[in-house]
Amino acid sequence: MDRATTFVTGALAGLATVAGLQYYRSRATEPIEYESRQVGDVELRAYPTVVVAETVADREAAGRRRLEQYLGGANTIAERIPATTPLRTHTQSLEVTAPRATDTRETPVRVTSYLPSTYSPQTAPEPTDPTVQLTVETPRRVAVQSVPRYPSTDRLTRAKNRLFAAIETNGWVAIGSPFVFRYDNSLVGSLTGRTEIGIEIA
Repeated sequence: MDRATTFVTGALAGLATVAGLQYYRSRATEPIEYESRQVGDVELRAYPTVVVAETVADREAAGRRRLEQYLGGANTIAERIPATTPLRTHTQSLEVTAPRATDTRETPVRVTSYLPSTYSPQTAPEPTDPTVQLTVETPRRVAVQSVPRYPSTDRLTRAKNRLFAAIETNGWVAIGSPFVFRYDNSLVGSLTGRTEIGIEIA
């Protein structure tokens, strides 16, 4: 086999791998079921008990890769688990003893993927990567504000401000800190996907 043939064969194999991954994402993605009602611009969601896979990484992309590998079969029974939307990201505060003004370390990001409702704490396969953990989340209410795509500058901050204004207006009590829901477009990535900001409420 000459070099040209080898190159073409390798390129086709690479394209097939990418196409297979995109097919898996587009076919396997399914929404999490929850009850909801609209209050002005804010959606109130009641989530049931659900098993989630989560990891903390220096960058969101690294966390996404770990979860994608877990869902793709990097678990104790090598089972492919259907991915669900949305993917949840939450920036963690980094506790550092005697921080320096020149400290340039990344702020850790917790990336979370909901497992389909067919999985329970007893049936969800354990990750083989120790940095990926399974957690059972109890029923909770979440207030969600959609994030406009344009203008792109400070859009998350503006959406968060609107969310907290609605919480105050309606007399709700926020629990913890806000997080981001991302609904990636399965074909062209997260740049065209829907984004929301949410927070748990009492």
